[in-house]
Amino acid sequence: MNFKIYLKLFLVTLTLTSVSTVVAEEKRTPLKVMYFNEMMGNVHQNTSRYSQTLTTISCNHPVKVQKIMGADKKEQVIFGNGEWLAVNVGPYEGYILAGLLSDKKQECFQDRFPKFFDEMKLSLTDLYYLGRLNDQYMTGKSRAGGE
Repeated sequence: MNFKIYLKLFLVTLTLTSVSTVVAEEKRTPLKVMYFNEMMGNVHQNTSRYSQTLTTISCNHPVKVQKIMGADKKEQVIFGNGEWLAVNVGPYEGYILAGLLSDKKQECFQDRFPKFFDEMKLSLTDLYYLGRLNDQYMTGKSRAGGE
């Protein structure tokens, strides 16, 4: 019975080692700097709106867009059907929705109404949840009408 447990642990360790080897073979290189263009948002661990948040950023925060050279020697910049960009924000390497970034700084709510924004006295938790709300908020034309 102990042999089976050791064998399973060995296989799990072998699997984890091979996965970390694949990740280690990916190489990220800076491509360009872009700016976050919404009031608040999040850098995600994966290419999903529901993935873990690595950090929260605010409007006009500079973001380094990354080019990833995979183990198959293919360059990738855009992920998940063209929706996500690989980015580097401070010490974090993650993903941001491409539509939330722009090449130039935007006029932000915080800049247009600084006294009002300061009076809201938002905590870090509030800022995090505003970013999560923005992740879930989808803009565009509705498909509910059946067209």
